[in-house]
Amino acid sequence: MLLNRRNFLKSMSAVGGAAALDGVWPAIAEAAETAKGKLAAAVSVDVKHVKSICVHCVNFCGIDVETANGVIRSITPDKARAEFHNWGICPKGVSGLFNTYNPYRLKKPMKRTNPNKGPAEDPKWVEISWDEAFDTMAARLKKIKADNPAKFIWQHGHGKYLIGDQFPKALCAAFGTPNLVHRTTTCESARHVADELTWGYHGILPDVDRCNLLLNFGANYFEGEQWARWLDHSVIDARERGMKLVSIEPRLSQVGAKSDEWVPVRPGKDVVLLLAMAKVLIDDGTLDEPFLTTYTNAPNLVKDDGRFLRDKDNNPLVWDTRTNSAKPYAEGVVPALKGNFNADGAACRTSFQVFADSLKDITPQYAEEVAGVPAATVTRLARQYAAEARIGSTIMLDGQSLRYRPVCIHTFRGLSAKEFGVQSWRAGLVVQMLVGALDAVGGLHLHDVFKSPKYMEAAKCEYPPKRVDLAGSVYFPNGHHDVCQQVALTLLDPKAFGLAYEPEMQIFYATNRPFSTSNAMQQFEGLKKTWNVVIDVVMTELAWYADIVLPDLTYLESWHFAPTRWNIGAKHSAIRQPVVNAFNIPHDGYSIIFELAKRLDLRDKYLTEVNSKWGLKEHKFQPGRDYTAREAVEIIWLDKAHEKFDVALEKGFVGKKVKPKDLFTGGGSVEAKFKGPGKPKMALYAEHMVHTFAKVEETVKKNGIRNVDLERYRIAYSPLPIKEHAFPTPHREAKDFPFYVITHKSMYRNQSGNTSTNPILNALGPDTQENRIAINKAAAAKLNVRDGDRIVIETRIGQVTGKARLTEGIRPDTVAVSYHYGQWSPGLPFYARKGVWINKVLELHPDLVSGMNSFNDTKCKVYKA
Repeated sequence: MLLNRRNFLKSMSAVGGAAALDGVWPAIAEAAETAKGKLAAAVSVDVKHVKSICVHCVNFCGIDVETANGVIRSITPDKARAEFHNWGICPKGVSGLFNTYNPYRLKKPMKRTNPNKGPAEDPKWVEISWDEAFDTMAARLKKIKADNPAKFIWQHGHGKYLIGDQFPKALCAAFGTPNLVHRTTTCESARHVADELTWGYHGILPDVDRCNLLLNFGANYFEGEQWARWLDHSVIDARERGMKLVSIEPRLSQVGAKSDEWVPVRPGKDVVLLLAMAKVLIDDGTLDEPFLTTYTNAPNLVKDDGRFLRDKDNNPLVWDTRTNSAKPYAEGVVPALKGNFNADGAACRTSFQVFADSLKDITPQYAEEVAGVPAATVTRLARQYAAEARIGSTIMLDGQSLRYRPVCIHTFRGLSAKEFGVQSWRAGLVVQMLVGALDAVGGLHLHDVFKSPKYMEAAKCEYPPKRVDLAGSVYFPNGHHDVCQQVALTLLDPKAFGLAYEPEMQIFYATNRPFSTSNAMQQFEGLKKTWNVVIDVVMTELAWYADIVLPDLTYLESWHFAPTRWNIGAKHSAIRQPVVNAFNIPHDGYSIIFELAKRLDLRDKYLTEVNSKWGLKEHKFQPGRDYTAREAVEIIWLDKAHEKFDVALEKGFVGKKVKPKDLFTGGGSVEAKFKGPGKPKMALYAEHMVHTFAKVEETVKKNGIRNVDLERYRIAYSPLPIKEHAFPTPHREAKDFPFYVITHKSMYRNQSGNTSTNPILNALGPDTQENRIAINKAAAAKLNVRDGDRIVIETRIGQVTGKARLTEGIRPDTVAVSYHYGQWSPGLPFYARKGVWINKVLELHPDLVSGMNSFNDTKCKVYKA
């Protein structure tokens, strides 16, 4: 019997004349369960569960997808993953099925028939077949390959995680172009590069299970940061056992709301706060001197020119306290940590002494003036940090005595999305070195220390640049993670940057690059210079500028050897497997790439590159045949996971716990790579940056390069964080703009694309439908602004308008806007086009070291609309 109104009322007769509500609801529940049972008996329902990975963001949560008769019914966390990674999933993950069943999805290939490109231009789309699309693309690519393969650019953002960037890397390598560009400079590349310059690789996590004091500089892991779905529950557990959490950020984030203390620092000035804390630690003598001497280059002698004193074999020298002479740090040498010396007539100081001397004027009082944090708070935080560090202590884990420093400084975009982002995070690393907290139990865990020693050498600084994004060139010498926002700027005038060719064609995979970047309108101008193909699931703003648009499958429809997030206690391998194909779309990013390789007569060369890029050893792709996405995933799984593929299909993943001794003393640890004489050393003093700047200066003068400001590079490439790093360009120049404007993530939207069209996310309430401009109540009162009023943010490059949200959870000199709103593409539904497109008015002054986008440096005016 089906449940209709009559049968429901009949079932409800049990309620009778019950007067109390607590008697009604159990009866309703009982009636519903009875009806549910009768419905199941009357209708055959084939219920299945598929274990997979959510890829809405880069947390890669394990999910359990339930289908009924081939239709997705629910998405819930995979309970088996809780032991290794995520306990829950976010609203985006729960409602992901609506992105798959979204009627606004792209379903057929389309080509542009209007050659003019712009926000107000109608592309006059014409539907075409897949064959026509592939033929058109292949014909253009063949001509480019015959001329100069570098004229082809592949760009991806989230596409890296949808199929794995090894496949597009293999295509570009087989084709011969150096121009594959990822999105990391709009994410956290400055943090990565700071790590790489300091300890030879990247990847950090706080050891929250054993930490007692966590200073969080702007990482919002209760909403949308990487590792959010591991850090959220891990930090809550740590808080319950007694860990203190201090959030240091201009806006009270979700993390700040759950902290013991919120320290509202002025935007962009964190580096001065950290340096003032370092001064307190040094002045108080609360230092881990054995760590600094044994693991870091703090004892290395520095000459007046900023370079290390070296012997004839180029070994850096330390001051040996046993012989009172300069020697390489070898067995029997006891280095001095502090002091000024004279070695064979050369005046020199230890690296540590250089750092300590540089802090002479960076007092807590100076930090109060610059960073807006009371001097007493700066001093208290530093001393609390030193006390909780338990300098010199050890702890027994797995039968081993290990360094124990249960304090940590953590960040994500908070310290990195700035003009001097590398140096801001370097300051955080240096403070942690002072107490020995790096890679100690309870401190900041480093991942694969010294995995790439080249990062701790002077950069190449090539000119003319080979790549269109200028990564590795004199413009961005340490752009190790590409410089995605630079591509469009180079396209506007390639000769201005010394590029020896003019790019002709771009393929964009799962990215809305220009929309997601500072000074966004200039980014769109660059798109007019090339013939563009966009692969995506919805008509993004970038797709509006395409010449051909290809639909993609969603993460619930496609195969992938899925990326996962390692953490302090576990690592795992996983697959993503299709649950449905809602609109019978025949291709995704993987098969599009494979088809292009075939039509370009590059299939076997492509497969060889796939084996190389994935690092396959026992199981490999063989030449002479095609591979479906499922077959590809099986090969990679067998080689990487060392388990039968049936395990992947049934469980979706395999996990492994990591023993503490492997974490803290294994081959990738500080203990193994840096400790003691004769070993490389962690860079408290980054001398290689001095050498890199010298190369920049030489190259600029030799080639007469006019668009490089050497003084800015001199500051950016300081071997130590300095107070000048707290004064990015807008802070120095925009004198008549009193407010700082910062951006942040939202739990409800991500990737500036398909989540904006999700009707469930947009129906959760007014805060999910559109973003608002957060402004301090006192500041708003002076402007006669009330909650909900429409206000204007005006910067030196434009203005946007949005609704005010009055709050006490933000500094009076700051306004904040989440950056996943304000879409304008006519191909998106009306409800996706609400809110403020804040990137339109953010100035772009990228970090000259890493190329990181400067999202949090702009100054603005605010007034009623």
